[in-house]
Formats: sequence, structure tokens, C-alpha cells
Amino acid sequence: EPPLFPHTQVHFQQPSRILIVDVTSPSWTNTCSVLSEALENTLCLAHSLAGPCRVPLLSLYVVQNQQECLLPFTQVKENFARIQACVSELRSLPGEGCFPQGGNGVVQAVQDGLQQFKQYSRHTAAGSSANSSLEVRRGWEGSRSLPPDLLLVSTFR
Repeated sequence: EPPLFPHTQVHFQQPSRILIVDVTSPSWTNTCSVLSEALENTLCLAHSLAGPCRVPLLSLYVVQNQQECLLPFTQVKENFARIQACVSELRSLPGEGCFPQGGNGVVQAVQDGLQQFKQYSRHTAAGSSANSSLEVRRGWEGSRSLPPDLLLVSTFR
């Protein structure tokens, strides 16, 4: 007999996320506290919910004079203290005017994050030849909830 709710039998693979924060943006001063609080609340909720995590892996990059990885790919459910420390570090970054604008730090952060994801995938897939795909959203472009100085990269395997 088929299950009453067949969709509950299917496991959906959630994408890994790379959040890239550009602190050289003029709006960083206004964005910093709101982003830090929203990120902390969202990740606290993701950590505490039962069942599979909606954001299984998270990586966080900051673009200053150059890109810096504050949080390499980390499992959200098992590493809440580490993620809280990362959000605190993000919250403590200097405000507007402390870093020069321009450069290709965002591009470098995307490239580094993708390389990190490929390495992570190789280690966890044990030789699997699964294909990966990528979705990139900048600021308001794909979501009304992202300020213009953020970039969200979703990686699917």
C-alpha cells in the first residue's frame, strides 16, 4: 500500500549557502546591526528546529581591502557557538569610510567560496560524480530581504 503522504518520504537536498558581506559599501554602517541581529536570529532558529536543517552548510565572507573568510563551510546545527562567534566578529567590523571602495574582492570571495565548496563536496561525496549548480543573488535583485551590499550564493549538488 502506498504511503498516505508520499512527499514526506522524499528527502530534499537543501543548498549550501555562502553569504558575502561588502563592508566597503556606504550603506554598511546602517546594515551592520540589522544584518547581525537577523543572521543571529535566523541561525538560532535553524539550529533549534527539529528535523533536517534548511541551511545545512553556511560560509561567510567579508569584503574589506580584500576578501576574508570569517566562517568556512560549517554545519549549522552542530556549530552554533562557532557561528555566534562569527556573527560577533561581523558585528565588530568598522563602519563606513574605514575601507576603500572598489577592487574585485566580491569576485574573489565568490571564487574562493566555490573552490571551498568543491573541496568540501569532494571530501563528503567520497568520489561521487554528482553535478553542482550555482545561484547568485546580489542585494535586492532576487529578494526584497537582502540589502544591496550583500551577496548570497547558493550551491546545489
